[in-house]
Amino acid sequence: MRYYCYNTWKTDPSVDSYVEVVSEEEILAEYYDRWYNAMVSKFGKEIVDRDYCKNDCIDDWVIVNWAWEIKDK
Repeated sequence: MRYYCYNTWKTDPSVDSYVEVVSEEEILAEYYDRWYNAMVSKFGKEIVDRDYCKNDCIDDWVIVNWAWEIKDK
């Protein structure tokens, strides 16, 4: 399983920011439906089902969140 880190802001005033670690399963559980629906709206269901996969969703999530993959958790 792959894990990714990204910087996130917390509302706690004693913490300016910190690094969040999430698994690819967590990314897909949280982001896949929204990503898939947006892709279908843009390209159409037939094209998305034919040309895209869950790894494309994760790649887009990484870009949107300025995330990076870590080798060991």
